Amino acid sequence: MMRNTLKRFGSVTKLLHWLIFILIIAQFYFVWSLSDNSPLTALYIMLHKSVGFTILLLGILFFIWHIISIKPLPSITQPRWQYITSKAVHHTLFILIILMPIVGYLLTCAGGKPINFFGWFTLPCLISKNDYLGSIMFSTHQAIAYLILILVGIHFLAALYHHFICKDNVLKRMFPFTSIE
Repeated sequence: MMRNTLKRFGSVTKLLHWLIFILIIAQFYFVWSLSDNSPLTALYIMLHKSVGFTILLLGILFFIWHIISIKPLPSITQPRWQYITSKAVHHTLFILIILMPIVGYLLTCAGGKPINFFGWFTLPCLISKNDYLGSIMFSTHQAIAYLILILVGIHFLAALYHHFICKDNVLKRMFPFTSIE
């Protein structure tokens, strides 16, 4: 089933969720693997920028899909404070997933560097080289990365809590290839 229901997430939501998650993990791998002496450095930087732009497009698509889709009902066992916290974490992640690539784009353009999208084409820079803006965007990009790591960690731990402690279907309804109806 492509669309969400009141009991579970549809295949479009699951695909976007897991694809964005995998791409974010890849982003951290590319950055943490950077080395001044490595012949892979230029490749990892190009991949980081290209995957970042891909995440931006998927993030916008996911946000629109989230707005127009039915949401599964919250778990009956979930206290109100957990529901509110869950919504806050999800909405903040949506914002950061879209904001992070925009900041990365500004960082790259402020550094006077091109953004070559997987070697297929170059994205135009809408701002000129600006070292001051570049340093601000670098710090902002790093801060957002740490926030994303923290929020993904909270999201992951909450999913495990629901699965192993509450023993409800909160985690199962986001697993690919599962049906709980």
